[in-house]
Formats: sequence, C-alpha cells, structure tokens
Amino acid sequence: MGANDSTMKPLTRRIIGVVVVLVLVGVGVLALRTLPVLPSIAARQIAADLTSGQLRSQAWTNPDDGDDLAGIVTDLAEAGQGTRRVTVDGVDSAGGTATATLRWDWEFASAAGDWSYSVDVSLRRSGALWTAEFEPRLVHPDLGDGEILTAERTAGERGRILGADDAVLVAEGEVIDVGLQPSRLTDEKATLAQLEKSLDIDPKELAERVEKADPDAFVPVITLRKDDYELVKGAILKLPGTVFRSRTQPLARTKGFAAATLGSAGRAEPDEIAAEPESLTSDSYVGRSGIQMLYDGTLRPGPGLRILAEDAASGAAGGGSGEGPGSGEGPATLYTVDGTSGEDVTTTLDVAVQTAAEEAAATATKPSAIVAIRPSDGHVLAVANFDPTGAAWDRALTGQYPPGSVFKIVSGAAMVDSGITPGTALDCPKTTSVNGKRFKNAEDHVLGEVDFSESFAQSCNTAFVNSAPDVTAAALSETALSMGMGQIDIGTDSYMASVPEADDPVEHAAAMIGQGKVLATPLAVATMTATVAKGSTVRPLLVLPDRRDRTGEVPAPDPKGLAEVKEMMRATVTDGTASALADVPGDPVYGKTGTAEYGTAVPPRTHSWFAGFQGDLAVAVLVEDGGFGAEAAVPVADRFFTELNS
Repeated sequence: MGANDSTMKPLTRRIIGVVVVLVLVGVGVLALRTLPVLPSIAARQIAADLTSGQLRSQAWTNPDDGDDLAGIVTDLAEAGQGTRRVTVDGVDSAGGTATATLRWDWEFASAAGDWSYSVDVSLRRSGALWTAEFEPRLVHPDLGDGEILTAERTAGERGRILGADDAVLVAEGEVIDVGLQPSRLTDEKATLAQLEKSLDIDPKELAERVEKADPDAFVPVITLRKDDYELVKGAILKLPGTVFRSRTQPLARTKGFAAATLGSAGRAEPDEIAAEPESLTSDSYVGRSGIQMLYDGTLRPGPGLRILAEDAASGAAGGGSGEGPGSGEGPATLYTVDGTSGEDVTTTLDVAVQTAAEEAAATATKPSAIVAIRPSDGHVLAVANFDPTGAAWDRALTGQYPPGSVFKIVSGAAMVDSGITPGTALDCPKTTSVNGKRFKNAEDHVLGEVDFSESFAQSCNTAFVNSAPDVTAAALSETALSMGMGQIDIGTDSYMASVPEADDPVEHAAAMIGQGKVLATPLAVATMTATVAKGSTVRPLLVLPDRRDRTGEVPAPDPKGLAEVKEMMRATVTDGTASALADVPGDPVYGKTGTAEYGTAVPPRTHSWFAGFQGDLAVAVLVEDGGFGAEAAVPVADRFFTELNS
C-alpha cells in the first residue's frame, strides 16, 4: 500500500493542478462577463441599474449617488404607479471613449398610455473597466441637478349635460378662485373692506380664517365665473394680499339655470380619492346632486397623467400671485397622457322654455315651481324652482303638495265617465256636509243651481263634494292613473302623485277637490294637464334616450271625458277663475286654478296652483303658501306664456 501511495502522488498533483487552472480560467471568464471590461457590458449594467433604481454594478464612477437615483424615480413610480424598463439601443466607441444610447420605457397603470424616450450615456475607459458618471439627465435628458420626476394624475374633461337640439346646458367653464395670502396682506383692514364691498363677503369670518392660516397659505375668499370676475377685477386685482387662480369646473349656462334639477358637482374629497384612486384625483369633480350625481358614472372622465420635472428641495408647484389670475411658474411638464372625456348626458330641457319658466317663477314673492311638458311626446321642456332664500330644492319634481282644485281636472273627468255632462245641473251652495264634516267654497262663494261646466269654471267645491257618491273611490284613483299621475321613471329622481282609494266617505269627498290624502308634485299636475291636451295618457321624460319598459301600461283614459274637461278648462279661462289669461297672445289658453289647504292653522293656509296648456305646451305652476290660485299662480302663468309668445 505504501508503494502504491507513493506512485500515485505525482498523478494526483497533476490532476489537482489541472483543476486549479480550470477554476482560475473560469473565474477569469466570469470576471470578463460581470466586470465592465467592454463598453457594451458597461451599457447593459448601467441599464440594469437604472431599471432597478440602485447603482450596484462597477460601471459607475460615483456609485454612492445611488440615493439620488432612487429619489428621482420613487415618486413617479408610486404616484403614477409606473413600472420602468431600461434597455440598450446601441453603443458607439472610439478609442478610450464611448456613447451608449439607452431607451427608457414606462408603463402606467393609472392612465392609458406608455412613455418612452432615449438618453445618451458617456463612457470612459479607466484601466481595464468602462465607467460612467451618474447624473439626473441619465434618467431624463431634461432633468437638471436637484430635480426629480413627479407624477400628477389628471382627469379628462367631464361630460356635458345637453338639452333639446343639443344645446349645452352644463360644460367645463373657466372660474377664478379669489384668495388671500397672509404674508402679502400689508393692509388687512383696507383689503377686507374692499372685498366686502365688491364681493359681499363677511369680513369678520374671513379675518378669522386669515389669522389661523400659515403665512404663505392660499385662503379662499370666493370663486367667480370668469364673466363675474371681469366685473370686479378692477376693484380687487391690485389689493395687497389678493391671490387669483384660474381653473375650470362644470358650469351651467347661467348661475341658476335648472340648478336643482341639473344638480352640482364638487371637488373630490380625500376619502373619495382614497376609495377610487384609479379614477379620481384632487382635480376631479364628483356629482353631488341632481343629474350630476345620478349620472356621475357617465359624466366622469377617464384618468390622465402629467409627468413633471420638479425641484426636489422646494417641491415647486404652480400658483397665483397678486398680479393676476394664474400667474406664476410651475415645474416643467415632460410628458402628458390625456384623460378620456366623460360621456354627455342629453335631457329634454329647452333653453327658451326653461328661461321663460325661471323668469316667471322669480316673479312670485314666495317659493314657486313650474313644470312645462310637450304633450305630443311627453318631453319635459322646463323645470323651474324659485326660492327667495336661494335654497335649491327641486320642489318641481319631488315636492308633494295637496293639489286642491287643479285636481278637479281628474275628478271632473271621472264625473263625466259616471254620466255627468257639462250641461248637467249641479247645486253649488255655500257649504255642504258629509257625515258631519263641513265643506265650503272659497270666500263663501254661492252659485246656486248651475250646469257642471259653470261649477268647474268657477271651481265650486260643494258641487264636486255633492257629486262624490256618483264617483267611486276606485274610479277616481284609476282616472288619476290613466291621466299619467302614477309613478314613472322620467330619467332622474322624481315623484308623481298619491291618490289612495278612500274607504271613508269624508276622505273620498275631500279627494274629489284635491284635499284629504291626495298629494301631487308639479310634475304630476303638468302630466295630468298634458294628458288632457293630447287626448291620451302622457308619459313624461326628462333624460334621453327613453329606455323604459313599456310593459304594464296604465289604463287608457276615456277620450270623451278628456274632451269635455278640455272644453271646461277653456271656459275657466274665458269666463272663470283664470280669466286673467284670456288675452294672452298666441293660441287659446286652457286652464284650471287651484287653492289647496294645508297645515292646521285656523283659518287654514293655502298653496296656489295653476294647471293649463297652450298649443303643444302644458304647464303646472305652484306658489307655496300663495293663497288663492287666481291671485298668485295665475300671474306667474301669465308671465310664462307672455314671455314665450313675445
């Protein structure tokens, strides 16, 4: 064994030597592959480091600047949810220098669109290695020292709300945010006094907010439409401390145009942005009421992205100054992905009819509402709401009121269906009683025995109450349904009417004159009136297209009943309680006044109603707490018809 061991030693040493040589050769080959000994290797390593965000290879002369790289790309990666990939497009070398062209490709999850660009890297040979110096321009050619990439999520333009003939009712429009910067407020008392005079603001409340704000903060004062800003610009532009910012937001064609119905849209709140980060930004608008809220998903635009070169130390952002709206320089924009625009929503509102309705409603001294419908197709042409306090509640579509005597249009049709004709003689005493419940006429009016048409035109309560036994509660409710007063989807939030079948004779008698448990919105009253004008049931519609299910149609009204009620409505204008409308220009006006008692006061308070039509236009007018229909609602209707015919 010892001899054998001795003879094996030279062979073993030779094998070990060969293995060592092979290992060293392998290490050398590996080193050649991992060290930047060639410009192409250095370029690939630089691209890999830029992709990872860390300067880990030996291709850098200043690897300690890796924190700078991370700082440059981190905000963009997080805010824009971007992923990057850097590749080598080519390398040109000459002697001891070389230039590598790198391609940057960014993909963004928060916006459609990719961002690609190229940068050139200067390489130098240092001994056996090729290296480059890291600097911001290797991330983007327009980045300077101390700048980083930042991403701002943006939004496309919010969809418009259109009206009849595609008239623009709501669209993005320019506004000016007027504010104060405390550090510039050299004469606070004088500035606040002028702002109070020009803008009608509360100087005390504003002073308190200024006191609590940081010196360089923007303290909001008011937001003005561009046209309104131009009216006061000369008085406020040069005031010490004033700051102005220009932006866009959804605006109706005028400040109050169908405001309660079209609704409003406001800036997205932080909790909303957190819940929907893919679709909302701090610049996004979210529907808060009305059609803006109901169709927010349709109107809302798709997200976009803006990539900026921003100073890392100051976080430079654009802002205003006291020298004019929107002045001041912000960070440079390197790339923009436009957001997609929201879709338009089309309504049936007619600009001319809506404008006339709003002007007419505003002549009332108390809260009022007008709904106008085109009987031929059911299109709602106007929804006007007026409140002297400025409150924007859609009473026209959702306010439920006792309809009072305008409901005699329904009960009158039901009476005709029961066999009563316009020429049937009916007694109209001052008062009448049902099971001990006393009913009376307005102002204790007495007609005696007159025909039904006269009782209708003069709105005799006692004649209708005494006719209650001729009309069943079921027939009254069904007639109201056949005249379009049942609940229906018009494309936005609304109510119609409630006409329950009364088991109690007193309740039924009250229902005959639109009292008791009968409730209706101005929309329902306008629909009822439009049905008389058309001669068949009208289905009101406000938002197009009409996708409503046609199954379960309401019972058809009796054409004879509608025709005879129509003639009695004309007599109401020529010889009855709506005679103030007899000389309105244009086609003949048909109508019915209404005085509706409500509440528990003694004597009872009353709402004022008018329901009527002219040509292919039906209208309901309500004046809350307005008293007699002829005194409050009829003048509003007169103004409405006159405006449209002028």
